[in-house]
Amino acid sequence: MNEVFITGSEILIACEKVSTQAEVTGISRRYNSLQFGPDNSIPGAGERTGWGLRMTRNGKLGVSGEWGIINPFRLVDKTIGSCRYGPETLFDFPAEPHESAAPEKNDLEAITHESVHDYLNTLQNKIKVIHPLANLSARIQWGEDSFAILNSCGLLGSYSKAVVSSSFSVTIPTDNGLLQSGYFLKTTDSLPVMSLVLDMIVLPDHRKGLISTGIAGRKNVVFSPVAFSMLLQAVRTGISGKLLAEGASPLAAMEGKQVLAKSLTIRDLPHLSSCAASVPFDSEGVPTQDKTIFEGGIFNGFLHDLRSAAQCNAVSTGSSGRNLGEHSRPVCTNLTVDPSMDGSTNTLAETGSGILVTSILSAGGGNAASGSFTFDCGRTYVFRRGEIQGFYHGCVLSGNVYDVLSKVNTLGSIQYRVGTDLLPFISLSDISVR
Repeated sequence: MNEVFITGSEILIACEKVSTQAEVTGISRRYNSLQFGPDNSIPGAGERTGWGLRMTRNGKLGVSGEWGIINPFRLVDKTIGSCRYGPETLFDFPAEPHESAAPEKNDLEAITHESVHDYLNTLQNKIKVIHPLANLSARIQWGEDSFAILNSCGLLGSYSKAVVSSSFSVTIPTDNGLLQSGYFLKTTDSLPVMSLVLDMIVLPDHRKGLISTGIAGRKNVVFSPVAFSMLLQAVRTGISGKLLAEGASPLAAMEGKQVLAKSLTIRDLPHLSSCAASVPFDSEGVPTQDKTIFEGGIFNGFLHDLRSAAQCNAVSTGSSGRNLGEHSRPVCTNLTVDPSMDGSTNTLAETGSGILVTSILSAGGGNAASGSFTFDCGRTYVFRRGEIQGFYHGCVLSGNVYDVLSKVNTLGSIQYRVGTDLLPFISLSDISVR
């Protein structure tokens, strides 16, 4: 990262006469990729470098960012313009330098375009055993991300990590229309475990004569980890210190109180090995820490960056995240939900009867800040006595996330990766289905 630090120092020098405090971030990405489809495979490779500048001027906070070759003075000019309408700073940039994290040993060299093609071809063949007419489309990108931060107060730090991003889509023609299933996850230096990918993208076998049926009303609903991830988006929003500072979080004044079911423990784990969102410090240079957000359903507290902590008379939890050219906001890293210690993987047997939601097509009409949701789930699956017997087309679920997560029937026994999270199946009761 020496080149990043040198360029970052040049940007800080350009800020000296126009800003009281300035911070530079540098991002470098090197990657290979393979696009896989029914007819061909397309290999790729690339490298990108990006620069972000954040500074205080006249008590206001400004940001800007650029990818590619950088002109320090152009970046400074853009940030000055951002300061004119930016928020009040309210905090000082950290001054303690970090011992830059040594790059972890990884197995990226073992991943080649040929090995990825073989992996996806094997996955396609396994899918066709279950659904002979199914087609797999996928994109896998693997490489190394490096991040460096330095500011005018003396902070200096960097880290590098391996990242493997995998996106899968399965299309299945049936007598009842075209079915699609999608799955996205990130790991850190190895291809996804194939058996777990199959669990997420292979839909119930329609050769068994599933029938179309109706099941409107208030029902038990089992969410796959992919669908559960969508349900948790409102929780990600609600635990943000930024939302608390704005007076809009439904969790205000709920710290230490029972909010979710006693069986739910939700953690944010930025130090979890093999998870792609793990980082030693956040985008402001504050050291990260593992946090239990809900323990046995009890809310333990909000996530803060420096600004929201200043607004709420709290301290930063090392949860700052931002894209180049954007202001910081508190974010989750690797969100995990503790699985059940016993029971089945998909919870159908314990639930008995209800519907299984494998994906969510859209989430229109809800409000992430309040927790209300309206999910268009497309095709869902009806099960009775723990066995899938039919499908329900055009299913819409509605309710409030905090309400439905207080009525947990049971959790699955295995955690699956969804994006950068680790989530089990979850069975919830009394959800409005139409």
